[in-house]
Amino acid sequence: MTRPVAALLAYVALTIVATWPLALGLNRDVAWDLGDSLLNMWSIAWNDEQLLAILGGDLSRLGSYFDGNIFYPAPLTLAYTEHMFAPAVQALPVYAATGNPILAYNLLFLASFALSGWGMYLFVRELTGNAWAALVAGLLFMFAPYRMPQAPHLQVLSSQWMPLALYGFRRYFDSGRRLPLAGAGAALVTQFLSNGYFLLYFPMFVTAYVLWEVGTRRRWRHRRTWLDLTVTAVIVLACVIPFLLPYAAVNARFGMSRSIAEVIRYSADVYSYATATGDNAVWGGVVQAFPKAEGDLFPGLAVLTLALLGLAAWPRPEQDTLESRLGQGSGEAGPGERWPRWVRLLLAALAIVHLVAIAIILVERRVVIDFRLFELRLSNANQMLLRAAIAGGLLLYASPRLRTLVRAFLRGPGFFLAGAVMAAWLSLGPSPQVLGRSLELVAPYRLLYDYVPVFEGVRVPARFGMIVALMLAILGGYGAALLMRRRPTRWLLAALAVLSIGEGLVLPFIINGTGSTPGFNLPVARVYPPSRAPGVYRVVAELPQSAILAELPLGHSDFDARAMFYSIGHWRPLLNGYAGFFPPHYGRLAVALSDVPQHPQVAWSALRDGGATHVIVHEAGYLGTSGAETTAALVQLGATQLFRDNADVLLALP
Repeated sequence: MTRPVAALLAYVALTIVATWPLALGLNRDVAWDLGDSLLNMWSIAWNDEQLLAILGGDLSRLGSYFDGNIFYPAPLTLAYTEHMFAPAVQALPVYAATGNPILAYNLLFLASFALSGWGMYLFVRELTGNAWAALVAGLLFMFAPYRMPQAPHLQVLSSQWMPLALYGFRRYFDSGRRLPLAGAGAALVTQFLSNGYFLLYFPMFVTAYVLWEVGTRRRWRHRRTWLDLTVTAVIVLACVIPFLLPYAAVNARFGMSRSIAEVIRYSADVYSYATATGDNAVWGGVVQAFPKAEGDLFPGLAVLTLALLGLAAWPRPEQDTLESRLGQGSGEAGPGERWPRWVRLLLAALAIVHLVAIAIILVERRVVIDFRLFELRLSNANQMLLRAAIAGGLLLYASPRLRTLVRAFLRGPGFFLAGAVMAAWLSLGPSPQVLGRSLELVAPYRLLYDYVPVFEGVRVPARFGMIVALMLAILGGYGAALLMRRRPTRWLLAALAVLSIGEGLVLPFIINGTGSTPGFNLPVARVYPPSRAPGVYRVVAELPQSAILAELPLGHSDFDARAMFYSIGHWRPLLNGYAGFFPPHYGRLAVALSDVPQHPQVAWSALRDGGATHVIVHEAGYLGTSGAETTAALVQLGATQLFRDNADVLLALP
């Protein structure tokens, strides 16, 4: 069990059990829901089709690679969403062999869990030297409670490359060999081409980690190290930049920036870290401090317990006692100490009191304590943070022994604690909030939003939560190693490992999930691979390549996502589309086609102006007789019925 292959097999088995019964229908059922999952399937299939054509010698596809078949006639529509290039490369053998996007997607979904656990296992084993502790750390990361709320977002689940990159860098610094460094670079490229958010969020942390390794190993003046790292960074950038250019072009044309209000909406609240998804098997009905969009960030009791234990596992300098930390004697400075002991104790007390005050403000936002003679108001976390920093800085200046202690802490788990805190801080977005109300706390994310242009195009700072989970799992690995040292505490570790699995589960696991579409009938909770697609799509596949298709209803995510998914079987241009960004014309098109029977001429003009040559009307999607009336209105204006399959009607426009 402690060897890497055995650990990987264990993680695979646990993934299958945790997502049961998905394994019974890998080629037909869709993990989680039929919304964003279908969007990601389309992206992966589009990539794979282009790659297969290029490998077959059609190099012209390179020039039109990002020109997806959605939102016709808009260009570069793959750049309206995550391009999913790296997952598509992973899925290419399966897609090429089967042509089944559902099977390819489900295998990627399962792999994201198992490989996340395995990557963490490899890294923590390298850090601690304890394979069993590493095995538990892998469980903490692969079953982080944050994962299941993100189940529709394969790009967010695809975080396995982060610990694998850290592992590669660690092996490089341990061995000095360039092969692990090449592996770290490959993992970074794969991570950055799997998720645009982590392309922006993870570099600051992996860079800090590399500098931490350089510092703790005293390699600041080691030329070969800097040369190796520089070459690796240049290669990574060279691989990533070509995929950024289409996004830059779309941004230059349409402006893809997110408003500050939208970014705040999808930022974490302080109480998000005390909120679990309502479907969580252990905490769903208990830890519900402040439910909000993208706010299910409760890290779990198991990882918090092990992380706290991990903070006690750091390597201490020799003669590390309380007296040696603050100096011996009463009122006199110890050897090397600059100021008397009572001054250093006062500074320590001031720093601690202000840190406690910050914690109170984060929980309560504003506190007033009545001392009768005066009132103490606690509301400005910035002031408390500044005072704590000044007191702590003076204390470090005054005490060489304390500086030695801090350096020892940072050489161990201290770096990962700092990483977890910074990631959580950044997840609060440009305006930190407590229970939905603004908090007087400096927002480092606001600096990124204001001064780093690409950050204004993303809207979910809460996804820093995955990096919080990464750092906590590493700290949990230190704690697991501590418990492994003594036989009696190993039972506690086993119990926490089991708890961590339960905390990451949703029971029953959702497959083929659907939401609601007000004003329309909900589509059937099932999609089919191209070989078994509804008959109307098989007829569309026989139309000329110049055919341009619109599917009604249009402008509703449940229907548009299905239209995109089924276009995998025919790849005709679609007026429909569903993505993180919509071209300006799409809102007008959706309004024009919202009520065809009442406004037939408006709808007809919108279809013709959009370039549509054929229309599919899903009559069953409409309430009452509206579907049949939509078809009749288009026929009356000159459309010709080519095919009918129950309530699906294919019309040709003159």
